[in-house]
Amino acid sequence: MAKKIDDKGFLLEELLRAYFLRSGIYAVRSVPLQLQGDDLTDVDIWLYERPTGSSRRRQIVDVKSKLKPKATERLLWTKGLCELLDVDGAYVATTDNRPVLKQISSRLGVSILDGADLKRMGESKKILFSDRLSEENFNNLIKTVDKGRRNKDLQIGYHDLKAALIDEFGASTVIRALEHFSSFSKYLTSSHPGNHAAEASLRLSYLAASITAIALDFSLAKIPFKSAEERRKTVISVIRYGVDDENRGFEKVRIAAALVEKYTPSGRAISQSMINAVREDYDRIPAEIIADHILTHLKDDGLYRVARTLESEAFSMLLRPFDELSVEEKSFLGILMDFGGIERTLFAGAWSSQ
Repeated sequence: MAKKIDDKGFLLEELLRAYFLRSGIYAVRSVPLQLQGDDLTDVDIWLYERPTGSSRRRQIVDVKSKLKPKATERLLWTKGLCELLDVDGAYVATTDNRPVLKQISSRLGVSILDGADLKRMGESKKILFSDRLSEENFNNLIKTVDKGRRNKDLQIGYHDLKAALIDEFGASTVIRALEHFSSFSKYLTSSHPGNHAAEASLRLSYLAASITAIALDFSLAKIPFKSAEERRKTVISVIRYGVDDENRGFEKVRIAAALVEKYTPSGRAISQSMINAVREDYDRIPAEIIADHILTHLKDDGLYRVARTLESEAFSMLLRPFDELSVEEKSFLGILMDFGGIERTLFAGAWSSQ
């Protein structure tokens, strides 16, 4: 049975997301874990942090607010999920106050936010955002638009966008987030200016751009001491091939070409022709416009900063149009539009100040 918007569990998740956001951490609620297309479970809150210039940290949060939260079982479950996802740490947030939980959590290497911690957060008036949409309100807007168009395109797109955060996070996330940005932006530019469809698709476009930024930040963190040219090649490879090395990205093409050469008459000529054609297709992907922009204008924590501000814009109750964003945000969105072949003027004109 679907939970109501005022369900205590959802309220607690919203409180905790606000707590982590105010701590300077990128936080996403209800991230689906998929395997071979099937949804297995949800990560209540997914966290991404940039502690230093060369280090990144991904963590998950399991949230339980039931009268009998079974906290010990949740600690064990969360430890297993942490290892499955290969993230850097995990939290369990529970209303349970038993001292033994801290001992168990310490031995498991899982952080715990117990009933006392949650009570302090809940009593504070400085944590929850008064000007931010909840995840439930965000979802309801998307569902309303899909219902009007008699499909689930935006819901499916949003679901897959979030799933990319834990499905081989990094280079492959960049590819999926860029695809979703283009899809949401095209939906935006084809919507009637100022209606609910324009609002939902603009919010989703901002969020897809935000996730693109943190995935690029994570990819670049792996090569902090490389030369500028090597970093440029890495970004281009990430965008074109979904991996950080061109040779590795082209490996499957070479294997396919080798099979064609072995089993097809005149195979050598055909396989070489195939390799050349595929390489030309990859070379036509304008990855350079993104690589040159971020390496020139978004140095240091620039990508992380843009990711956090665009995520905030996506959930802001007062949705700001493209023209009212900062120069840094507009520039980043602009290069993503250029990459996806989106007309900037149509994107900007689809939503104005309300």
